[in-house]
Amino acid sequence: MESKWIKDSIPSLAITLGIIVLATWGYLIRFPFLQELELKAFDLRMQARGTIAGSAQVGIVAIDEQSLEKVGRWPWSRETMARLVRRLDTFNPRGVGYDISFFDPEKNPAQDELVLLAQNAGKLGIVPSPAFVSYLKGRLQASNPDLGLALALQNSTSPQILGYYFNLSKDAHATTHTLETAATYPIQKQVGAKPDGNLPIPQALKARTNIPLLARAARSQAFFNILPDPDGTIRSYNLAIRHGQHVYQPLAAAIACLTNTRKPPTIITGPLGVVGVQLGERYVPCNEFGRVTLNYRGPEKSIPHIPAWKILEGDPNPDLLADKFLLVGVTAPAVYDLRVTPFGVAYPGLEVQATALDNILKGDFMSRPGWAPLFDIAAIVGLSLLCLGFLWRIRPVFSLVGFLLLFGGYLLLNQYFFVEQLYWLNLVYPLLAFSLCYLGLNVYRFIFADRQKRQIRQAFSKYLDPNVVNDVVDDPEKLRLGGVKHELTVLFSDIRGFTSISEKLSPEALVRLLNEYLSEMTDIVMKNRGLLDKYIGDAVMAVFGAPRHYPEHPVMACRVGLEMISRLKDLNAHWQTQNWDGKTPPALEIGVGINTGPMVAGNMGSRDRFDYTVMGDNVNLGSRLEGLNKAYGTHIIISQSTLDQVQDLFWVRCLDRVRVKGKDDPVAIYELIEERRVDSPCTVTYLDKYEQARRMYEDGEFIKAQTAFDTLKAAYPEDPVLCVYGKRVEQLLTTPPEDWDGVYTFTTK
Repeated sequence: MESKWIKDSIPSLAITLGIIVLATWGYLIRFPFLQELELKAFDLRMQARGTIAGSAQVGIVAIDEQSLEKVGRWPWSRETMARLVRRLDTFNPRGVGYDISFFDPEKNPAQDELVLLAQNAGKLGIVPSPAFVSYLKGRLQASNPDLGLALALQNSTSPQILGYYFNLSKDAHATTHTLETAATYPIQKQVGAKPDGNLPIPQALKARTNIPLLARAARSQAFFNILPDPDGTIRSYNLAIRHGQHVYQPLAAAIACLTNTRKPPTIITGPLGVVGVQLGERYVPCNEFGRVTLNYRGPEKSIPHIPAWKILEGDPNPDLLADKFLLVGVTAPAVYDLRVTPFGVAYPGLEVQATALDNILKGDFMSRPGWAPLFDIAAIVGLSLLCLGFLWRIRPVFSLVGFLLLFGGYLLLNQYFFVEQLYWLNLVYPLLAFSLCYLGLNVYRFIFADRQKRQIRQAFSKYLDPNVVNDVVDDPEKLRLGGVKHELTVLFSDIRGFTSISEKLSPEALVRLLNEYLSEMTDIVMKNRGLLDKYIGDAVMAVFGAPRHYPEHPVMACRVGLEMISRLKDLNAHWQTQNWDGKTPPALEIGVGINTGPMVAGNMGSRDRFDYTVMGDNVNLGSRLEGLNKAYGTHIIISQSTLDQVQDLFWVRCLDRVRVKGKDDPVAIYELIEERRVDSPCTVTYLDKYEQARRMYEDGEFIKAQTAFDTLKAAYPEDPVLCVYGKRVEQLLTTPPEDWDGVYTFTTK
């Protein structure tokens, strides 16, 4: 048995191990398609999580569509920007960062007049007077817009950080303006750290920075590059870009450093690359590329937006500005600073910067812990082995339910780690391996492993209840086709006077009547876990407790007998209303015999043609009991062995002790009346009086017995058993037996 189980398990084990190896290999080499699928799964988890609270320390000053309508089209003049800087300063923010760059100086009318004067004077030979030239130079100095913005930045009581842009393309060759005020990191190396030039962080060959006048007036400048994932979606944020001999800070990191200006920002490197960065009071771990995964607060405007026009017009909400880290930038769709994020395809780039800053301040970036790869591989192996050891061995419907529950359970577990622990654990590879394993094993089971079960189901489906067939199919080893001895219960039922009935109906009507009757009786047998052994003409033979044994088989057989009688009454009433070729069939009466005892069950016959049946002396006794119903006028007779197991559940009365064919010793037989109900007495109310009369009969007190039975017959004339005993006592009084032992010599057929 064990060796066969091992042999049968080898193919399924090979399928499972193959899928585990394939999935693990794919996980390690990172198939691009599946990696992109995992990124999309990240987006769905982020959306399913919904909006969460941030640090409440970050605000966004948005140059939105309404601000452009009220103030003017973008770009705004340096004078307007200077006014915005001064207005923001009145709210005492903790620091202001600009997702805006000032790459070129802004011209003014005096410059144009000087150029025009120089061109025309040369052509006409006119030399402008020194006074006029002095006037124009004075206008130029007095109305320099860049100087006004620089003074606003320099005089601000809040630190001002400007943004600039790194060109990461390989064909970039030069740097515009200066990087001398750009925020950089000192490098702190751990043991075995990579050389500075070999750090796997993005390398920039060119930078477009702010004009020197503004760059030197601000506290510092930091890059605002945001690099997307391969599918174009922004899920992570670069904390470092290398240019020349230095490693530079992004805008969010430079603002975060304002939390502790005494502690310099530091980038920490190790053997694989970047380990983390120290930003003011906060240490931020990151991957070897210097990237962190953003924990978005929700859809657009989850971080409060304050329209710039309200600040310029003096009508903002002070609570959204005071003592906050502010980020200033353009959110108007017409400017095209919109990015694809897990929450949509038109997410303001400014809010991405604000999200990164808020993540740093709250310390809640999404992360891939060091043990995440081990967890992912363990999930691949564990789910696949669960499928091998459990799911594919149970019934298909339960197997599918189990698969869906485990699939959903892993989704919930993954989402718990995602939302509560901020761990990004792989979802695609474990669930893909689980699904492939489930599919592969079930295909194998359907094509190969279930062949024997299909054969068994085909053999038993015509005479077993489907639930019993499934029980047998689930454990075919317990079905010993050569025969096995068990204690079982057999039931025989037969139509009384069927020959006379057949003479009153046409052959077609008779077949119709018999088919309807047998169909109903068979359904009753099968739904009560019985095995339809065979039809013997109009008789039905059923077995309970085989081929899958269950201890309550006597109870089920008795219930079937009672239900047969009840259902036949309904059928008789129904048949009286039917058309039977002009003839009405008489009401059918059946007798049922039930016996419990050891029997041999198995497939009997030749190798090519056989039937599953039961054999033995107790089977024959069941048939004899059915025949006794005709003598007593009863419907259901059970044996002593059956009664011993059901007497607490059913009302019965002792009929007699008789000698039946094939038995030397007398057999006690009982009439099955009805099932016991709680607080409900038997419908046959005279059982005690009947039993007293029968005791008199067994004790040989025939005169007393005759009186008792006559009294009962007068009160209950419809009871055929009383009539039988009345006639028998009268016969015994007429011809007294020489040696009375209480057993009536009554030979059954």
